[in-house]
This record gives sequence, structure tokens and C-alpha cells, in this order.
Amino acid sequence: MQLDHLEDFLALARELNFSRAAQGRNMTQPAFSRRIAALEAALNARLVTRSTRQVALTPAGEALRPRAERILREAAETRQEVAAIAGRAGSAMTLACTHALSYIFVPRWLMQVAEPAELGALNMVSDTQARCMELMQGGTVQFLVSHGGETGAPPLPERHFPARRIGVDRLVPLCAPGPDGGPRWPLHDGPPAPLIAYGEASGLHRILEDHWTARPRPEVTPVMHSVLAATNLEMAKAGLGIAWLPHALAQADVARGRLVHAGTSADDVPLRVLIHRPRARLSPHCEAFWEKVSALSD
Repeated sequence: MQLDHLEDFLALARELNFSRAAQGRNMTQPAFSRRIAALEAALNARLVTRSTRQVALTPAGEALRPRAERILREAAETRQEVAAIAGRAGSAMTLACTHALSYIFVPRWLMQVAEPAELGALNMVSDTQARCMELMQGGTVQFLVSHGGETGAPPLPERHFPARRIGVDRLVPLCAPGPDGGPRWPLHDGPPAPLIAYGEASGLHRILEDHWTARPRPEVTPVMHSVLAATNLEMAKAGLGIAWLPHALAQADVARGRLVHAGTSADDVPLRVLIHRPRARLSPHCEAFWEKVSALSD
């Protein structure tokens, strides 16, 4: 039984969809299916049932899920503790962040937290929120910066991955301007507007879905999906439709008139920016960084 196969299984347990789970693990669906089959063979147990309509965990799969999480967490803690004891951790630090935050927010925020020399050997990884969460749970990274909704639980369980709020933002419905300078696709005037949506591996997709569960859903029709906010921004500027974009990412294009608000401020969706870490003790360098972060967070 390989640890990578347990990570594959947890991705499938979260998505309950082979195609999305394979995409999140950066592999083809046939290759992903073979790895799940290899895990089932190693455990001599059927872990999932698969039909034309849905994927579900079997009782064995349900039993494996918390155990797999614990095994991966303990493996990550062991790697970190042994590296620290051996002195190899030094000033190295790996931080994962979602694509939407990697362009503007994280570089500026890091400079507020510490001087470049204090950051040490920083390795920054940018990916979808689903993949960043897998890296965090697998112990590949020490810190994860991601978006969260205004309320509710953070993306990762607090009991294993404490979080701090390090910023706020909002998702704003934006589109290209029309000939009169107003929105080409007004959100509340006319037929349902075309929506440039987020793929399900994106954390922003889940934040929007949670927000609209408790509020009236806008009358929009999805015309494309992307896990990258930067891609949705470019498609919105090209006139394809409306995209709910992080204000920090889109503000320069709004200031230049390339994008305009498609609705009202009531259509904006509040965001938190969160940083996560494992509860296990990290290297002295990483713990010092966390102390600086905690001192600046609210």
C-alpha cells in the first residue's frame, strides 16, 4: 500500500467523481482508476461502488477514510520532525497558495510579514484549492493560503490545521463594458446573463455555491468553466460573460475601464483570506514565521 494511493483515495472520497478527482491529482482518468484498483487489491477490499450516475464509498471505504487521513497526517508529522531533528529543515519553508492569490496578494503580504532574508529558502507552490489541500494534508507544504467564505468552517478541519485570517476581499460580478460604458451583460436587466463559472476544483466555486445556497441565486447561464480566476478574468474582458472575480485581482482592469460591475454591491460575495498550518510542531524557522503571522493576523 503506497501513501500516494491513499491520497488518490481521499481525493475520490471528497469529489465522488473519478474525472474530477483525477484532474485534481494531475493525471488521466484511466491512470487514476488503475491506482484506486491497486489500492483495493492491496487491501483486498472494494472501496467504492461506481455506476453510470454516481460514485459512492462502500462501508470499507467509509472505514478507510479517517484512517487514511490519520496515516497521511502522521507520515507528514514524522517527516517534519525527523528533518528538524536532523538539522536538514534549516531555513526552508514551502507555502502553497491558490492561483487567484498567487498573483498579487501573497507576494505583497509576505513582504509585510518579514524581510526577504527572514523568509529564508521559500518555495511557493500555486495550484487549485483542491490540490493545495492535498499537499497540506500530505505534508508536502508547511503553510497554505486560500480563500474562505465570510462565515462557516475553513476549508481544512481546524482540529488538525489551525487557521488565521490574514486579509479580506470580495468576489465582484464583472463583465466587459458595452458601447455606452455600462455593463455589456447587466445582471438584473434583461434575459439571464452568460456566466463564466469556476470549475469544481476551485475554492471560489464552493464559496459561491455556499453563498447562493442561503440567498437568491442570480439568473445566469453558465457558458464555460475554469479553475483559474485569471482565465475567467480574461474571458470576461473579452466579452464572453459575467465572472465573479476577486476584487484584488481585477481592480487594475476595473480602474482602466476594461471591466465594469454587472450588478450592485448587493451581488458582491465577501471573502476571507486564510493561512493554514498543521497542528504538529514545525521547524524552528517555520514556527518563527507562524509567530510573525499570528502577531499580524486578526
